[in-house]
Amino acid sequence: MPVPADLTALFKTTWEELARPGNGWTAFEKVGLAAAARQSRASGEKPSSQALSGKTVDLVHLMVNAPAEIDRELASAATDYLGVVRYVELVGWVSIVIGIDVFQQLLGLEPAPLPQPSAGKPSEVGEVSSLRMRKAWVPTTGLPLPRFALSAVPRTQRVANLILDRMYKPQDDRHSSRSIRGLSHTQLELVVSTVSYGNRCFYCTLGHLTALRAAADREGVTLQMGGIVDPDQDTGVKGGAQLVAMARSAVTPRPDPSTVTNLAREVGQPAAVTAAEVAACFMMINRIVEATGQPALTRQRERMRPLLSDLGVLEFPHAGLTTERERPGMIRRVIRKLRK
Repeated sequence: MPVPADLTALFKTTWEELARPGNGWTAFEKVGLAAAARQSRASGEKPSSQALSGKTVDLVHLMVNAPAEIDRELASAATDYLGVVRYVELVGWVSIVIGIDVFQQLLGLEPAPLPQPSAGKPSEVGEVSSLRMRKAWVPTTGLPLPRFALSAVPRTQRVANLILDRMYKPQDDRHSSRSIRGLSHTQLELVVSTVSYGNRCFYCTLGHLTALRAAADREGVTLQMGGIVDPDQDTGVKGGAQLVAMARSAVTPRPDPSTVTNLAREVGQPAAVTAAEVAACFMMINRIVEATGQPALTRQRERMRPLLSDLGVLEFPHAGLTTERERPGMIRRVIRKLRK
C-alpha cells in the first residue's frame, strides 16, 4: 500500500532533523541511537555500536524491548550518567524511529535508510520557560501528557508532536465527533488500546480504554473490551477483529503486512492505512511516556478498576498498586552499570 504523500514529507523532514546535531548528541551519535534501536528490535539482542558507549546501548536496548520495565530508579541513574538533555533526547529519537519503522513494515515496506549525519557539535538547549520537576521522572513544561514529556528538549518534542498530530489526531480534534481519516473514534481508540496493552503501557492503556468506552457510548457501539485480549471474543466494533489483529502485529518485532491487507477488505484501504498510522504512532508514544515516567491519574484508575482488573492491566509494572515490586534482573544490572 502506498504511503500518503504528506506522511512521506513528514518522514523526510524527520530524517533531516535526525541527521543534524542535537542538543545533547552529535549527529553521528543520534544516527547511532537510531541504528542501535533498529538492531535491537530486529534481533531482540543487545546491539553493537561504534557511535555509543556500552551503557548507552544498554539503555537503547531496554527502551526498545522492555519499556514498561523502566522505573524511576533506572531513569534517575540514566539522567545522572547522561544528563537530562541527553537522556530525554535518547528517549525521543529511539521512540520516533521505532514508530516510523513499524508503520513502514505494516505497509510491507523496508525501513528507510538512515541519513548520513552532518558535522558539528551539539547546541545548548538554552532556557526553557516553565521547565521544572513535576510528577514525572524528568522535568517538563506542562501537564503529564505525551505532548510535554520531552519538553526539556523542545526540538525533539516538536518532532514527536508533529508525528502525533499527523498519525493519531491533532490536539484540537480530541473532542470532535467526526471520523478520523476514515476511522470512527471507537475504531481509532480500539487500535490505541490494543497496542498500549501489548506494550504493557499502563498510562496509555488506562487513558485510551477510558477514551474507547466514551467513544463507544457516543457512537452507540455495544463494546466488548475482552476482545482486546481474547482473539475469540467479538469486540462489537466494525472490523474489530481485523483492527485488533493488526494492532497486535504492530507490537511484534516483525509486523505482518497481511494484517493491514485483511483490514482493508473490511474497512477500505484509506482507513486501514490510518489504523496502521495510529498503531505505529503509539509504538512511539508508549515508549516516551514509560521512559519519562508520566503519571497516570489515580481517580481515573479507581473509576476503571473493575475493567482493569478483568483485563490484567493492574498487573502492569507502572500500575502503582504496590510500594515494592521485584525489579527484573536486566534492570538491576543496567542500574549497577550506570552507577559505577
